[in-house]
Amino acid sequence: MSNMSDNQRQIMAAYSKYYCNLAPDNVDDLIDLVTDDFEFTDPFTTLRGPKTVCAYLAKTFNETQNPRFVVTHQALDGDMGFLRWRFTAKVKVIGLWDFTGMTALTFNDDGTKIASHVDHWDASQNFYAKIPALGWIIRQLARRVAAL
Repeated sequence: MSNMSDNQRQIMAAYSKYYCNLAPDNVDDLIDLVTDDFEFTDPFTTLRGPKTVCAYLAKTFNETQNPRFVVTHQALDGDMGFLRWRFTAKVKVIGLWDFTGMTALTFNDDGTKIASHVDHWDASQNFYAKIPALGWIIRQLARRVAAL
């Protein structure tokens, strides 16, 4: 195994542990794991810079109850890392929010820091469809598309 892949595995394991233990008092620990130009993308936004991402993650604790990530799988393929995870939280408008997603990670040149994080999960079914009036519209549209 190369030194580069060893570095990538180590930082990916530390990054997974960070998310699994995420709490209001350790949100800023992200800064030690990512590059200065770190880019974070999820279905709602794209953010640049570790401090901006830390503020976004901290907001999760203000807007939800008991948010929790559980990383269930990790894989490394060449210059990319992949995480499969489950997120749960209680949200005022939709109640229990529980879904599975994937994250694609890239690394800096020596594999010691995370350079980018791109989340892949279905926001239409796992968020918007759970909002009462909007959910009905999304389900109707989905039925029509499925019937094509």
